[in-house]
Amino acid sequence: MRDDEFDEPIDDFYVISNQLRKQTRSMYNRLRSIQDDSQFIRRVSAQLPQYPVLANQRCGLWYVPPEISSAQSVYFKSTDGHNRNWKFSLRRANTHLFDILQVYNGCIIVDSTRQGKTMPDSFSKTIPIWCAVWNLFRSVGKGEVDVPGNIVSASEKSQMELLVPGFVRQLESAGIDFKKMVGGLKGVLKPVWVTRDCNIEELGGLGTGGTIPVICVCASASVGSGRRVEASFGSDSYLYVQGAADDHELWAQGLTPRLFWKHQHKLLADIDNCEQLAGELVAKQSSDVEGSGYNFVGSTNIAVGGRTSGRPPECWQMFDAVINCGAPEYQDNRDEALKSKYLYLDIPEGKRGQVELGKSIEGAMVFAKRFVENPGMRLLVHCSQGMDRSVGISLAILAKYFGDQGKT
Repeated sequence: MRDDEFDEPIDDFYVISNQLRKQTRSMYNRLRSIQDDSQFIRRVSAQLPQYPVLANQRCGLWYVPPEISSAQSVYFKSTDGHNRNWKFSLRRANTHLFDILQVYNGCIIVDSTRQGKTMPDSFSKTIPIWCAVWNLFRSVGKGEVDVPGNIVSASEKSQMELLVPGFVRQLESAGIDFKKMVGGLKGVLKPVWVTRDCNIEELGGLGTGGTIPVICVCASASVGSGRRVEASFGSDSYLYVQGAADDHELWAQGLTPRLFWKHQHKLLADIDNCEQLAGELVAKQSSDVEGSGYNFVGSTNIAVGGRTSGRPPECWQMFDAVINCGAPEYQDNRDEALKSKYLYLDIPEGKRGQVELGKSIEGAMVFAKRFVENPGMRLLVHCSQGMDRSVGISLAILAKYFGDQGKT
């Protein structure tokens, strides 16, 4: 029998395998999996209502329903926790978390991980290193890295702990007043891990004994590598995808977490037309840009925009501070934890606002000072359309703090 007689069946096998793999990871199955996983996040939040829920960019943004999401997010990269590549990044120091922890004495951080893993390295190593560094910097710890023992070996834990003093020296030599940022914290930062295998009813008692819990919640169920899992959601069944939101730029076709949550029921109502509908929603959003854009002023770190440029949580992923010059407020931006980063100026639109605009300038300049003088920070000034009140306040700030060359 000739070898080539087997070619066609083998080719058919690979074609069918590829088709099954594509079907398993279709947009519909991914979005359905995300919606299913979000129910776990809801249950954890309901069990721990005293703590705000923050998504870990970028994957975590998909799993947090808007009604329980904090206005802010965090950015702990898994690559900073990869074996023998452990890092404490000053670019991802997440110092904005301190304002949240001072107000709520803890927080919930949401992320996910792909098939074959229990939790992402951002949870098992990056956040533990972050907690250890800040604890040692504040002299409330000795550099111990608290890790999940069933995932991180004792050897790896010891090697990470050897690096913590050096990471603290980086903080101390950065030329930034970090002491002031952490001054309001009252306790030891302690990572806590919650997975789908946990009994969330046993989570009571967190935050006692002088600790500030940083609760790392992995949204997805853990599925063995290569397994196909049929799951049910309500009366429907689908093929479950662990870590469905991972690498969204490769499958979402421009769909964003905000668009998904806004249209989730419509997107998931028709398995055959899910991708087509997503494309239509993305196209419609792209054409509806009124009041949504912003532009930086020259080479400065000040941007001027319309109302939706100040929409949380997206605005906090781009900017360190926001001045709202009278546009209708997003409720999440009124969070007490944002008080030092968000300023609302009650300036009416049109001619009626001329007097209030003049009265608001001094307060805006005082608020803006620490942001515009730090070139690493970005300030958004917005009103409803980005054409009137925000321009006036921006001009006042520019005249006060910037020279002719656009430098402070």
